[in-house]
Amino acid sequence: MNFISVDDFIRKHLKTKQHWNKKTIGLKDAIWQKLDEPTHIENCAFAAGSTFKVFETTNFGWIVFDKNTRTVSGNIPVKRIFRW
Repeated sequence: MNFISVDDFIRKHLKTKQHWNKKTIGLKDAIWQKLDEPTHIENCAFAAGSTFKVFETTNFGWIVFDKNTRTVSGNIPVKRIFRW
């Protein structure tokens, strides 16, 4: 299980497969990514293969998990959107 903070997760995944020169990766520009391993973010443990987007707005970084995302135990997560 990978334990990571929201800010480290955003830094790690924000520019993945994105144009390196783009100043802001918005919701429309962000691509769907998948977790390689089970990941624990802010008291939620997401299963490997969970789909998410990482993007930024003027003041915040965001992680949004797909509505079909499940926890490691197969349940629907309590929280799917994280802001930093």
